[in-house]
Amino acid sequence: MVVQLARTQLASNSNFHIALRKIFGIGKTTSLQISEACGISKDMKVRDVKEPYIQKVAQYIQDNYLVGDELKRSIRENILQLIDMNSYRGTRHQLGLSLSGKTHSNNSTAKRLRHVKMYDTSK
Repeated sequence: MVVQLARTQLASNSNFHIALRKIFGIGKTTSLQISEACGISKDMKVRDVKEPYIQKVAQYIQDNYLVGDELKRSIRENILQLIDMNSYRGTRHQLGLSLSGKTHSNNSTAKRLRHVKMYDTSK
């Protein structure tokens, strides 16, 4: 049985709260809270969870959390808003630089300066 929550397939042989972490926007603490709120044990495998509990979890996530594509869309809108305001963070996003201004390696500079070839001109 394949379990799908928030357009993400959960591995049937892993613990339920660990499998919930595959959903974008749900981490360790949140997955434990969701499992606890819906009455699912920490030791229970995904394949052992019954359908009513899965529907309960899906409804709980939909009501209380912003996850998956909705979260990605929200993050993107926030970044675009920063860019439109011409804020410091917005211009750093636009230029592809680190937001705090710190650099930890020369790798990021090399990646930024590398030219992208659109067409192969060599013959």
